[in-house]
Amino acid sequence: MQPNTLSRRQSGVSLIEILVSVLLLTFGIVGLAGLQFSGTKFNHSAYLRSQGTSLAYDVADRMRANLSGAYLTDFADTFVVANGPACGEVLGAATAVRDVNQWKSCLEAVLPVGRGRVSRLAGSANYVDQCGVTHTGTGGRDLFVIEVTWSNVRLQDENNAECVVVRTEVSPL
Repeated sequence: MQPNTLSRRQSGVSLIEILVSVLLLTFGIVGLAGLQFSGTKFNHSAYLRSQGTSLAYDVADRMRANLSGAYLTDFADTFVVANGPACGEVLGAATAVRDVNQWKSCLEAVLPVGRGRVSRLAGSANYVDQCGVTHTGTGGRDLFVIEVTWSNVRLQDENNAECVVVRTEVSPL
């Protein structure tokens, strides 16, 4: 009779061991899935930031290529969807207004709720950008503050907005 009681105890213990190991494996898989989700979320955020930075430098290069138009154009108010070429479309005869319209079209196409603003620093005046950074003009040089903002609802922060600010001098070489 003694061998039968030993085998019954052995089978019960191995079943509990299997249940515990399955439970631990399940927690491990759920943890890995959470890490994968977080990694994807932050990777997408980094992608949007690199796109915003690229677009900010794009408009700075456009301004340098068209210096006469860069000084005459109010970049905050010239965007009209119907008048501008689509993002990626060949401009042909480029003007500052067409450049800005295409740039803002690219902002809307590439970034979620993408917006952009270019502000000229006059004299030594202070300017607070959308990221909350204060910029001070130098008086003698033409300095521009280029702001690109977008919505980043994946990070679930309190304002769901991110921004890139580039401060650049646009002058002839």
